[in-house]
Amino acid sequence: MAIEETIPRGLKLHNLGGIEVVAGRYRDHVLPRHSHDGLMLSLLSDGVQALHCRGVTHFADAGKILAVPPHEVHAAEPGVEGGWYYHTITIPSDVLERHHPQGARFLCETAICDDDMKRVLQTLFRSLNGAPVLAQEEALLDVLEHFLTRHTRLPQRASHKPIELRAVETCKAYLAAYLHRNVTLTELAQLARIDRFLLVRCFTAIVGMPPHAWHMQQRLHRSFEMLSKGQCVADVAAATGFADQAHLTRAFKRVTGITPGRLRKDHLAFQSQPATSPPRITWPLPGL
Repeated sequence: MAIEETIPRGLKLHNLGGIEVVAGRYRDHVLPRHSHDGLMLSLLSDGVQALHCRGVTHFADAGKILAVPPHEVHAAEPGVEGGWYYHTITIPSDVLERHHPQGARFLCETAICDDDMKRVLQTLFRSLNGAPVLAQEEALLDVLEHFLTRHTRLPQRASHKPIELRAVETCKAYLAAYLHRNVTLTELAQLARIDRFLLVRCFTAIVGMPPHAWHMQQRLHRSFEMLSKGQCVADVAAATGFADQAHLTRAFKRVTGITPGRLRKDHLAFQSQPATSPPRITWPLPGL
């Protein structure tokens, strides 16, 4: 399959610690501001991606790597006509915490030109097309070793007041517990015992987005998790607070470039493979 023809596809690989893999062509899609509960590494195979992160726009073309640490808010759009094609992997924070002294708390280079890093990423992606599980696990560890030792640094100490940090953590826990319904700012302010305007300001400063945007992101993350286990789209929409299947589909595709139905179908195909065979991604990965 030619790179030009590939639509974005994605899988959550529960057998590899829940890493998420997405690959495909984003021709004219703009990915809005969002973050991941994990390290995102993207290997560009064609075109140019413009990644907006920490107030800087980074442009990456074929052969370059883009990296975003856990919980770092970013956005992306095509850097040239025709967009970009990439393979991207998101490694969950709990996996990072088992392999890094500072866990998932680090800063990193955003645009990386490193032939060794490119090689180990390519090896990992290729292993997902049918290599034994042991080889896939070793390839993942190789990626972590190369990246964490070469391209990360410790963050500066946070300057936020303890009361603000506690308020934000309290609100995040509450929002995460109520993904199925709308939550008001008054509820959050009363729960955190902080002024509403101050809450929005400190939440946005600490998290990188306001409470409503973070709540929507968590609802979409939960949707991805449920779809990856084969649950039907309508049930997922109801469980994560969307008015209906169409509402979920619009929101999900806006942030991922993939429809919920396509994601669920790919996971069902992945899960239906014989248990005696190594798990393999069931769609082509051109450009590697």
